[in-house]
Amino acid sequence: MSATPTSRPSIQARELPATRAAVAMFGLLLVAYAVNAMDRMVFPVLLVEVRAEYGFSLEAAGLQATVFALGMGLAGLPAGRLQRALGRKRTIVAGTVLFSVATALTAASTGFGDMLLWRVLSGAGEALQLAAIITVASNAFPARRGLAIGSINMAFAAGSVVGPAFGASLLEHYGTWRAPMLAYGAVGIVLAAAVVLLVSPRLTEAEPATATAAHTGGATSLLSRNPLVLAAVIVLFGLADFAFIGLYASYLRAELGFDSGAAGFVVGLSGLAAFASPLGGHLVDRFSPRVVLAGLNLAVAACGCALFLGPGSAGWQGAFSFLFGLFASSGVYVAAAGYLVKSVDAANVSRAAGMFVTCVYVAASAAGLLFSSLVSTAGWTGAALVQIVGFSAVGAVLALILRPHLFSTTAPVTTTPVRDDS
Repeated sequence: MSATPTSRPSIQARELPATRAAVAMFGLLLVAYAVNAMDRMVFPVLLVEVRAEYGFSLEAAGLQATVFALGMGLAGLPAGRLQRALGRKRTIVAGTVLFSVATALTAASTGFGDMLLWRVLSGAGEALQLAAIITVASNAFPARRGLAIGSINMAFAAGSVVGPAFGASLLEHYGTWRAPMLAYGAVGIVLAAAVVLLVSPRLTEAEPATATAAHTGGATSLLSRNPLVLAAVIVLFGLADFAFIGLYASYLRAELGFDSGAAGFVVGLSGLAAFASPLGGHLVDRFSPRVVLAGLNLAVAACGCALFLGPGSAGWQGAFSFLFGLFASSGVYVAAAGYLVKSVDAANVSRAAGMFVTCVYVAASAAGLLFSSLVSTAGWTGAALVQIVGFSAVGAVLALILRPHLFSTTAPVTTTPVRDDS
């Protein structure tokens, strides 16, 4: 399909759906996104069984745990163009179907190579879905852009809580790690069909100026100072956060002796903390990016120290797992996405959403392999101090060179709507 401006449905001349209907439809998009988190958080818990069956080394297993992010990173920037060609609703549906089918096919893997392929494709599907949902959130709710983007991560939190617990119960009931993968793939297909039937293009294809407040100001290029600094902060965050997401469960089980149920519970607490994501969005809407991103990155570094230097008790690990998720998932992830969107003008919103996905997930794709390699040479504590603590501290320093006065703002609509032609 040709990527011409007329090939995407335009909703500029129409009003958005009534507030309650718009929130309900956006809520369904969030439920569809939550399925991603169910797989993201359960697969690391299943790595012990996967390694035992396939004979993977720790490095190979670490790569499988986070390689989905390579697919997300590679598909992030093209997702902006695909939204223009297909429309955001179709992009969300296509991404959800691709993710779900690849998740189910992971259970049919015969070895390292084809499992790697399915994990990469599942990430590509998630990138299409996530970038489009971020654009919908920014354009449909411009006056509460940070809050709307924060709610996306809250949906991830819901999946993070359900994923490990339900996945562990399926593992124990059926005696195979394949059961959760097949179940989550099926749920994703059902939700993709629900989006087709129940979500109106009047919501998904809305332009920024169809609401009562519009996106004004911001950089005219992604290569400007603020977007580039934020990109660097996001890359460092991706390397730190996904080292935790990909291998913290293995640390609990292999180093601290937790069983699968206990590890799933502790890891799930980090996901539970992401329910506070709207608060992270509130910070984006109210405060300076220098203060917010520097403070949150330092808090992530402190939690990393506590997890890998502190006691191995379930209480201690659970408490700081929750705090890590609070400052990382509800904090840095949401704030970085929100500030990156605010760092550009209205014409670059979709590009900024795609840039965020690319930066965080290309970094994340290498996080597991890098962290496991560091574990092999420096041990779990040394690896954590370098990759989780150290990279977060550098991200805090970089945040201090942002220029807050160059970020975009919201204002009442008084001009012709601006097309988002990314």
